[in-house]
Amino acid sequence: MFDLRYHLASLAAVFIALAVGVLLGVAISGKLSAADNAIAHDRIDQLNDQLKQASARADIIGRRNDAAERLLEISYPSLMEDRLRGDGVGVLFVGPVDGTVRSAVERTLSDSGSGSPVRLLALDTPLDSAELDSALNGDQSLAHYASAGDDFGDLGNQLGKEFVQGDGTATWGTLSSTLVQERSGDTTPPLNGVVVVRSWEPPEDQTAAQAAESSATDSLVDGLMSGLQDSGVPVVGVQTTTAPDTTIDAFRREGVSSVDDIETLAGRVALALLLAGGEAGHYGVKDSATDVAPPVEPVTTPSG
Repeated sequence: MFDLRYHLASLAAVFIALAVGVLLGVAISGKLSAADNAIAHDRIDQLNDQLKQASARADIIGRRNDAAERLLEISYPSLMEDRLRGDGVGVLFVGPVDGTVRSAVERTLSDSGSGSPVRLLALDTPLDSAELDSALNGDQSLAHYASAGDDFGDLGNQLGKEFVQGDGTATWGTLSSTLVQERSGDTTPPLNGVVVVRSWEPPEDQTAAQAAESSATDSLVDGLMSGLQDSGVPVVGVQTTTAPDTTIDAFRREGVSSVDDIETLAGRVALALLLAGGEAGHYGVKDSATDVAPPVEPVTTPSG
């Protein structure tokens, strides 16, 4: 498990060692008076003591991290067992499917008793607003969602609610060729929770056309996230530790709980706890995280 104190202690040891080397080099050069040389050697002794202390602290923190990691490995099965048994969870990618994240989420669901995702969907990004408008206007029941100034918020809200409710997900089906990059699972059962992955990021330097696409995409995704949350089930955004911080910033802005280290044991535990209704927040190892994981509530199983 990541511990910033370990890295700070290690860096302190490195800098102290460098300072010792500099002073030794000056002393050896013979450019110091006898008095200055004595002072330099006293300073070297002090720095050597500090170096030993910093190295000892780094060693203790490192061993503490190893112990915490081992404890989590031992307790992981108990923390996860039946945590989500009977709960159907959907996975929504805003962008292409990320294999590493998908594997970590599926492992979480399997280890916690939920099984495979009920349904998985990857939104085709960026959005082609003209193509989407054409598809909407071509269906009388959806024409009222056609954009006004590339604003697809209402459509997104409907799609978010439908993703949770299931019942055939008719709107997704009608717009599949326009909106969906990848889709699997059962469209009928309602969901008890949703995992969201933001795998698409707009380019930093955008042309006017790209900026319009990004704006339309953002409006749809904002509505989508609102619709998911309006459905009343836990919604959790996840990413790996190497993903950009802008992803967590977006989840925070949208009021969605998040996990920033889904590829780790601690991240999988945090996701399972949040999907089980744990304390909302932003968890993981990055500066944006409020804690490693939500408080652990014991799993209660029906008596037999």
